[in-house]
Amino acid sequence: MLDSFWGSFIIGLSNLTFFYPNVLANSSWQWLTSNPKDFLPIAVILTLAIEFIGVLYFSTLEKNWIVWLKAIGIIVAANLLSFVFPYVFRMAELQSFYGAEWAEAWNLAFSTGPYYIILYGYLTFTTLIEVPIVYYTIKKHTTNPKRLVWTIIIVNCLTTALVAIIERTLYYGQW
Repeated sequence: MLDSFWGSFIIGLSNLTFFYPNVLANSSWQWLTSNPKDFLPIAVILTLAIEFIGVLYFSTLEKNWIVWLKAIGIIVAANLLSFVFPYVFRMAELQSFYGAEWAEAWNLAFSTGPYYIILYGYLTFTTLIEVPIVYYTIKKHTTNPKRLVWTIIIVNCLTTALVAIIERTLYYGQW
């Protein structure tokens, strides 16, 4: 009996799509405010400042200008990697979907859809990419490596949540 139900359901569904192929849907996204990409420079500066200050003051990092410059350089590089990584995935997805060249797919990754700067998986990428890079690069310059790793995790969670909340408060759209 269950098999006959699913068989009838699938046949009915296929008949529906065959007889009514021109179903209209409002699938065009539009921002009701400006695009969150306008917020990107502020988000970058805010993120880097919070992360650097957090690592500098809460992780018992050596008080040495060379160490501080090394730390800020690593924090900038790690943030860049963790920011670009999700767009590489989106680019590959769009490249296979549209059959576009990589440069066109890269542009589409930033310009199509209702994409915020911070997406749902971004905290995962931040944790998996930034934390090990920053930790393993500057851990020899701290007296408390455990405190360093927790500081890096906390400031990354804080900045990710902060940027996500700010951009979803300031920028919104509709289908």
